[in-house]
Amino acid sequence: MATLLTKNIVTRAAMLVAIAAVLSACGRAGPPIKPSQAAIERAKEAKQPLPEKPVPNSKNEEKRFILDGLLE
Repeated sequence: MATLLTKNIVTRAAMLVAIAAVLSACGRAGPPIKPSQAAIERAKEAKQPLPEKPVPNSKNEEKRFILDGLLE
């Protein structure tokens, strides 16, 4: 009888933890933005000079990543 009660308590606790994890992951702050755009927004909020726009150099040419479409 005690093992059945223990299993029931463990099962309920696991379900509560799973529900809490799912519900905590539901919110999001907003749409994803590029890191350069985030730096510009931070500079505007802090009333600092705007950072330079990043440019690719000859050593590191512009390469597309499969998830780049999500940020554009």
